Amino acid sequence: MRISGWDYSREQLLRRVGNIAQIGGVSLAESAEGHSRGVRTLEVRTGTGFQFGVLPDRGLDIGRAEFQGLSLAWLAPKLFPAPWYYEGGHGDPYSFVRTALGGLFNTCGLVHIGNQKELPTDHYGYGTRMTEVYGIHDRISMTPADRFNYGEDWDGDHRRLWVSGTVRQELAYGENLLLERRYETELGSNSVTISDVVRNEGYYPSPHQMLYHFNIGFPILDASSELLCTPAEDAEDLAASLSNFAKGEASRDKFRDFVAPQQRFGVEAYGVKMKPDSDGMVAVAVVNRNLRPERGGVGVFLRYNAKQLPHYIAWRQMAEGLYAVGLEPATNPFSTPEELKQQGYPVMLEPGEERRYELEFGVLDGKDAIDEFAAALPAH
Repeated sequence: MRISGWDYSREQLLRRVGNIAQIGGVSLAESAEGHSRGVRTLEVRTGTGFQFGVLPDRGLDIGRAEFQGLSLAWLAPKLFPAPWYYEGGHGDPYSFVRTALGGLFNTCGLVHIGNQKELPTDHYGYGTRMTEVYGIHDRISMTPADRFNYGEDWDGDHRRLWVSGTVRQELAYGENLLLERRYETELGSNSVTISDVVRNEGYYPSPHQMLYHFNIGFPILDASSELLCTPAEDAEDLAASLSNFAKGEASRDKFRDFVAPQQRFGVEAYGVKMKPDSDGMVAVAVVNRNLRPERGGVGVFLRYNAKQLPHYIAWRQMAEGLYAVGLEPATNPFSTPEELKQQGYPVMLEPGEERRYELEFGVLDGKDAIDEFAAALPAH
């Protein structure tokens, strides 16, 4: 493994430390104040300066994420509220923006993504619940994990770090969907893989939609930042705005453009079809070449399977205080299950059926890493 620019075997590294935690590892902590009182965090440190906190009480999503003292994520004013202080999803249709949004990424789903919608639920056989209002991006991001586990183990000279657990979205006479999630990285790594399985453990068909809402903030995001990706042919010209909000004076009609924070900027979101590489993977990055210029910049990247997540939403918020860009692969555009089925999206899960999602998030440290990422993108 490579630590501080040098390669070490397991034996060489252990001879140099009293405890492997001196280099990195996984540890459990708990918040003691404010809206997040009682929320637990699984802190993962890889020894390179890349570290992130998994929140088992908030959908097993990632809250804080840093690289060598640089924040990678946009953080909300009240940070990471506990779900027991707020009812997520159905009780408040704006719960996602009130309590869930923020941190490195938020899981959206498991039944519904997009703005709140009233969906038919009569097929579950409960006569007094014929419809249900599903709030913005549904409720899984504010649902505590049923169980979770974490650990560290050696694989030859590699020290693997992992977090796993399950989160369930369920009610009697309704959906019973289980999310199984596993994060895996290792000492010396600047990235983490996310492996998810969503399974219908009920006995009725259930709608299922999924979106990964990565929130990239300052200083990775600034006026000098770039979005590196390969849209499918003509996608930039045909990117459809999903927003009806008023735009700030300095806003752009292209999803790639970033500006300094603007007064009263209205959020923009674009549905874009991304071009996968020969392995079927889509790669997207936000890089700031002016950040740590002696090294040629710092950025973050996201890779995901295009067949599993065929839709991409470019969320762009250039407002003061809300200054963030979203990297958001999804199973489908925003719409009702019936409309999406007509468009060919498989948004229903039969009893026992499951879907898998695989992503990798990481840091691009310096000019060489950024240039190598850009060169590997598929051509138009």
